[in-house]
Amino acid sequence: MTTSTLPVGSVTGAAEVSEPSAGPLLEVEDLTVRYAGAADPAVRSATFGIGRGERVALVGESGSGKSTLGMAVAGFLTPAGVEVTAERIAFDGEPVVRPAGSRIPVRTAGISMVFQDAMTSLDPVATVGSQLRTVLGAVERLPRRAATAQAEDWLRRVGLTDTRRVLRARPYELSGGMRQRVMIALALCGRPRLVIADEPTSALDASLARATMELLQELTRDLGTSLLIVSHDIHLCAAYSDRMFVMYHGEIVEQLRSATALADARHPYSTGLLQCVPTLDDARRDTLPTLDEVMAAVATEQPEVQAG
Repeated sequence: MTTSTLPVGSVTGAAEVSEPSAGPLLEVEDLTVRYAGAADPAVRSATFGIGRGERVALVGESGSGKSTLGMAVAGFLTPAGVEVTAERIAFDGEPVVRPAGSRIPVRTAGISMVFQDAMTSLDPVATVGSQLRTVLGAVERLPRRAATAQAEDWLRRVGLTDTRRVLRARPYELSGGMRQRVMIALALCGRPRLVIADEPTSALDASLARATMELLQELTRDLGTSLLIVSHDIHLCAAYSDRMFVMYHGEIVEQLRSATALADARHPYSTGLLQCVPTLDDARRDTLPTLDEVMAAVATEQPEVQAG
C-alpha cells in the first residue's frame, strides 16, 4: 500500500508557517500499538512529523486507530494493557523515553490533550476553578488569588463570560459546549508546545463545531502551539488544518495538503471520505452511497492505487 507524503512543516493558507532550522517539533518513526488480546495492531508502522506552529489533522472513520495513535504519542496509554513500540519518537529534538516497567501512563512533557468526551474527562467532583488552578500551579507556583485571576482570564479567552460562576461550578452544572471550552482552557493554560484535540467537535452541533475549531485555531496560533486534530470529519479538518494524515485500518495511507485535498487525494479511502458526505444534491436519492461503495468505485477507476 503506497503512502504519499509531504515535507514536514509544509503548510498552506493564511496561517502559513515556515519550518525553522531546528527541525520539526514531533518526529515519529515506525510506531506500532497493540492492545492485549487483540489479533491485529491498532496502529501499524506509523511514520509522520509535525512542524512547529503547524496544524495537522488525523482523519479516519471510527476504529481506524487515530485516537490510539494520538494517545500513544501523548503518553496516555496504560502500559499494562498496551504494547507501544517505535523506531523513534522525538519531541522538540529530544527522544521520548518511557520508564521501563511502569504500570501507569507517563505523559510526554510539553504535550497536552483535549479529550473526546469532556463530561467524563473532567473531574466530576472538583470545581472548574480548582482544576484550572491545579494545572496552572504545575507550571508556576502562584498564590491562590493570582492563580484564580489567571483561571478567570483563561475562561474569558475561551469565550466564557460568567467566569466567577463557572469557576465555582462542577462539570455536570455546565452545558456540553461550556464543558468543551473548559477542556480547551485546561489543555492550553499550561502553555504546551503541542495540543492533541481528540474529536473536539463530536458532541456539538454544526455551528458549535465550527466555533470550537476556530477557537482552537486562534488560541494555538496566538501561543505558537502546534495542533493535531483527531477527527472523522474530513471536510471540517480540511478547513482548519494545513495538512491531513488519512488513517485506514491502523495505517496512515496518505498525507495531503488540506487546501488541495479534494483534487490531490489518490487513495480510495481518502477519496471515499471526501465523497460520501451528504450534500443537498443527494436530497433526491432513495439511498446514500456508503464509504465501501465509493471506495470500490474509486479503486476500479484507479487500479494502480489499489495495487500500490
